[in-house]
Amino acid sequence: MGEPVTVEKFAIGQAVRRVEDARLLHGLGRYSDDVDVPRQVYAVLVRSPHAHARITAIETHVASSSPGVVAVLTGAELAADGVGNMPTDRTRKRRDGTPAFATPRPLLARERVRHVGDPVVLVVADTREHAAVAADRVAVE
Repeated sequence: MGEPVTVEKFAIGQAVRRVEDARLLHGLGRYSDDVDVPRQVYAVLVRSPHAHARITAIETHVASSSPGVVAVLTGAELAADGVGNMPTDRTRKRRDGTPAFATPRPLLARERVRHVGDPVVLVVADTREHAAVAADRVAVE
């Protein structure tokens, strides 16, 4: 016979006691959608319906002139303003110990989209409804 199996504290497969359930089940959770502050604005992303495509043109003039719109931003405008890429983990290593390639991750797609849902344009407006209407008026080719 082998050694008896002992259950250690924090073992793999061990049940973890959840502490947030009571609060959430009683409707006492607080979510980002519950926050309401003075002069708050809302953002809506226009996302790509294509899995892999070149962006040839983005028309934002109609969206920019929509009621309540504060800003309509594209990846090219962010890059021109000096807004860089999202941070990546530069400490990652390959199997041989050499540094892994740090893939650039722009906040908004610039010249091409890589997957369905890739963010292309960010619309900011004074209400959620104004942002959604303006986002529908953005034309991406």
